[in-house]
Amino acid sequence: MNIGLCAWSFTGAHKEANRAIDPHTPEGLTRLARDNGLHSVEFASQWLGDCSPEERAVFAETRADLDLFLDTGGDNYAEDIAPLRQAIDTAHQTGARAVRTTVSRLLEGNRTEYGAEGMRDYIEALVQPFKEVMPLAEEYGIPVGIENHQDLCSWELLSLCEKVGSPQLGITMDVGNAFAVGEHPLAFAERILPIIKHVHIKDYTVHPTPSGYRLKRCAIGDGVVNWPEIIALFDREVPHIQGCIELGASVARHIRLLEEDWWATFPERPIYETINAIRTLHQAAGDSDDWQTPHERGESADVRVAYELEQFERSVAYVKKSL
Repeated sequence: MNIGLCAWSFTGAHKEANRAIDPHTPEGLTRLARDNGLHSVEFASQWLGDCSPEERAVFAETRADLDLFLDTGGDNYAEDIAPLRQAIDTAHQTGARAVRTTVSRLLEGNRTEYGAEGMRDYIEALVQPFKEVMPLAEEYGIPVGIENHQDLCSWELLSLCEKVGSPQLGITMDVGNAFAVGEHPLAFAERILPIIKHVHIKDYTVHPTPSGYRLKRCAIGDGVVNWPEIIALFDREVPHIQGCIELGASVARHIRLLEEDWWATFPERPIYETINAIRTLHQAAGDSDDWQTPHERGESADVRVAYELEQFERSVAYVKKSL
């Protein structure tokens, strides 16, 4: 598997600290990926959306040795599908390999505001907008991957893609985020393999709470994910798929899966899978008090920058050793 670098591994701390290289920009991210021997970059399509054709051509030339993946943050596409249409068009103009999108602002598997019926209606309302925009992706040959952004489980993502019925629509699997909806990453990956479009390489350390677990960003290989078995699966079944290191949010995610209400909006699933996911979290659980990042503790920009870069450097070393 070829591995790249996602912009969401970093925050605005680099700009705040006046660093010469800001990996939260296309130029800075590209330089960091190239200097570390990675194969691709992924960042927001909006970062190129306002560029002139000439500026896009210059950028395409500067990253000629790297594949490009674009992200559009997404929201409720039942209300407005235009951002995804624009991202597909930008991907076509810049030679991007795929577009990653999300379909909600929900996090931590917390969907209680919708209820079970409301969540089903929310997902169903996405079908027609996707049907309207995917012919453009098919025309341009641009894969679109819906990320498991701590909101939908694998069964829901598979059902949504099946109802839309486009060969270009599939899933961008965030490996660590499978735990955020109570699924084990290996089971999640095996289920969605037929329609996987891209992979986010993310890991978490686990910190128990009375209602569940906090998941805290960490260097790849330092957390709960069993990377040897995940990478072996991808290499065996989908060797053409690429991945990007995405160290993720600068705040810990609190997954309240020990509360009954947390499960109420999800479809039923095999009990043995749920037990395996919770057992894995339980066995990996560390210090319940060590869950805050330097960003949450209000540390200086220099401290936050050092934290992000140290995690990135160790992640690169790990994936190079493991692949």
